[in-house]
Amino acid sequence: MGSGIMQQEGSTAMTDQLYTTHDISRLLQVDPSTVSKWIDRGILMAFRTPGGHRRVRSADLRTFLITHQMPVPEELGSGTVRLLVVDDERAVLDAIKRAFKPFAAQVELQTTTSGVEALLLVSEQKPHGMIIDLNMPDIDGLEVCRRIRARKQMEGVRLITMTSLHSPDVVEQSKQAGALACMAKPLDVQQVLELFRVPLALSAKR
Repeated sequence: MGSGIMQQEGSTAMTDQLYTTHDISRLLQVDPSTVSKWIDRGILMAFRTPGGHRRVRSADLRTFLITHQMPVPEELGSGTVRLLVVDDERAVLDAIKRAFKPFAAQVELQTTTSGVEALLLVSEQKPHGMIIDLNMPDIDGLEVCRRIRARKQMEGVRLITMTSLHSPDVVEQSKQAGALACMAKPLDVQQVLELFRVPLALSAKR
């Protein structure tokens, strides 16, 4: 089945700046050793230059701050929360996009109808969170969660499952697969915003 990818206009316009651990420590007013610990634990993505020095892309730093409900300095640009929604029914995705439209300034929404494609997009786009339908033909939502949770570099991505067959057992299965929560369809947008603590994540921008 073809994908239904939709990306918020202008979402890739910013060119990533590179930061050293000392740059980040000054920007966030924390000790450089704290920044190094975040990188060592895999919760802040970084790479090494040929000379062995650590560098962090601005997009990865923004993702880290928003995921951990920390204020986003204006220097880093938008504090918008990026969500990837996965559902094989295009009509469901269209309804979700309409529901999120009033929050376009706070949430950047991307969608796909394929669980396999979602696994590629999560690595490429590095969203802050994913909302994943449990019942999909190519790969079910629980397996998508398990595969993402198996990647250390993706541990900061918050996972939420959704289903029209909501039950305590399904909720437990979702959490065992690594999801933060399991929500009933139709999706409650306010609940999603609360789970991602959007107002707190964007408090530095107000």
